[in-house]
Amino acid sequence: MVNIIIIRGNSGSGKTTVARKLHKILGEGTLLISQDVVRRDMLKVHDRPNNLAISLIEHMLKFGIENCEFVILEGILANNKYGDMLRNTLNNTKSNVLLYYYDLPFEETVNRHNTKDNTNFGKPELKSWYVANDYLGIKGEKLISQKVSLEEMINIILTDLKHSN
Repeated sequence: MVNIIIIRGNSGSGKTTVARKLHKILGEGTLLISQDVVRRDMLKVHDRPNNLAISLIEHMLKFGIENCEFVILEGILANNKYGDMLRNTLNNTKSNVLLYYYDLPFEETVNRHNTKDNTNFGKPELKSWYVANDYLGIKGEKLISQKVSLEEMINIILTDLKHSN
């Protein structure tokens, strides 16, 4: 059975770092889909409703479901833009779905953002993108607090994988 791991949250939450480390741990044949890579690098589209990235991410998820043991999807993946696609795709699969949402206060996202190298945006942009409590409302969605470290988050996901199979 395919394991789909979705890591969502506001900019600066730590999603990408967790996803990349998890990708390395899970190894060969693990598909990592990063919203920013698909949207900004591959398609060069703005993050607005019905943007091209939504459909491409959906197709990539379906490819992963058909061909991979693990699929990791990470990004802001705002409910008002990506929610319907995610709910439809996940409801139409028999895959094991692990869904995590970094439920962080705005100031914590700023603090985490400030630890990054080579950022080309700051607090005003983070504020304009920030959406509090952007839950998908999918059964099993786990909220991750600011108290959870990178290592703890990796362990949470690996433990959940172990217990769900």
